[in-house]
Amino acid sequence: MNIKKYNLSAYYKFLVGLSLVGVKSRARTKLTKDMDGALTELSADEKTLAEEVEADVDETGLVTFKHPEDQITFEKAQKELREEEVIFEEKTIDQFEKLKEALLEYDKELSGVDAITYDSILDDLE
Repeated sequence: MNIKKYNLSAYYKFLVGLSLVGVKSRARTKLTKDMDGALTELSADEKTLAEEVEADVDETGLVTFKHPEDQITFEKAQKELREEEVIFEEKTIDQFEKLKEALLEYDKELSGVDAITYDSILDDLE
């Protein structure tokens, strides 16, 4: 399963918020653990990009630029980084198929960002 880095956070938040049980929950948990690692790596990469333009990054991740052109350079590099895809491999046989089934059978009402995220995850699972 390939996921654009700009979707990682929304997918992660959506998936961990689902009420699932059994093998479907385990399939979800295996993926969200991998997503958590990818999000940590993305954060570190973004911090490195900020440091490359000599910006200040505080403990919360807030970036402060010394020059306006540094912000433009950073934002361009950040956009390129977030366009990259992360490849997630199944940890168990049919893990992604079980997760897809769980999403297709999910009977809670979804709207707004959750509905869009739901649709995008299913597209990426196919």
